[in-house]
Amino acid sequence: MKKFCFCAFRLRALLLPLGLLAVVTVALLFGGRAAKTASANLSGAMPLIILDAGHGGEDGGAVAADGTMEKDINLSITQKLDVLLQAQGFRTLLTRTDDTLHYDASASSMREKKVADLHYRLACTQQTPDCVLLSIHQNKFTDPQYDGAQMFYSPNHPQSEALAQCLQDTFVAELQPDNTRKIKQSGTEIFLLYQTKVPAVMAECGFLSNKAERDKLKTDAYQQKVAACIANGLLHYLGHKPIEDITNTENRT
Repeated sequence: MKKFCFCAFRLRALLLPLGLLAVVTVALLFGGRAAKTASANLSGAMPLIILDAGHGGEDGGAVAADGTMEKDINLSITQKLDVLLQAQGFRTLLTRTDDTLHYDASASSMREKKVADLHYRLACTQQTPDCVLLSIHQNKFTDPQYDGAQMFYSPNHPQSEALAQCLQDTFVAELQPDNTRKIKQSGTEIFLLYQTKVPAVMAECGFLSNKAERDKLKTDAYQQKVAACIANGLLHYLGHKPIEDITNTENRT
């Protein structure tokens, strides 16, 4: 499984003060840079989709043998997904739009910076309780043979499991027909999913430890297909028609 870079999500003493700071930060930034990609469609017909590109800034996430950083692939897929969803009329909010973590000068250690950033992301969902959270990540394991996308879902909302299953099924149907992975409920090791109260899924899109899959994940074409799978899984969950049939596009596997 993915090496969660901050397994110490157990740092309870740090969480409360930095969490309050994150709420204030969200209030200041919601109309600024972090929210600049939000759609102008305010009809309310569909939920706001919060797109969370995992890691960023000093936190590179999983690092592949060739130096590929998870944070970069996460952001690229998230930006492509944002374009697809806005084209479908969704309102979207990106927790990050560039290579950064959210913290201020009071966070001096790397641990404190990660905690502050996580609380910022959580606060985004707390400010918009009618939202759906999609967190984009990549996996890594010591054995390079493993590959394939896998969805993790929040235990706090009854619709999270259904959303995860729709996403997993779409990956299998449209991109990874040999993928036999099952969706899993998040525990305390995934702070954002464990704490949020809205429908929420972390999409582990592939394994950076598997060279063949890593090479695909580094390309714009495959990232676009991954983004389309996530978009179509969300559309299926909401009962809407898919954006397109990507099963016959080139470079599928």
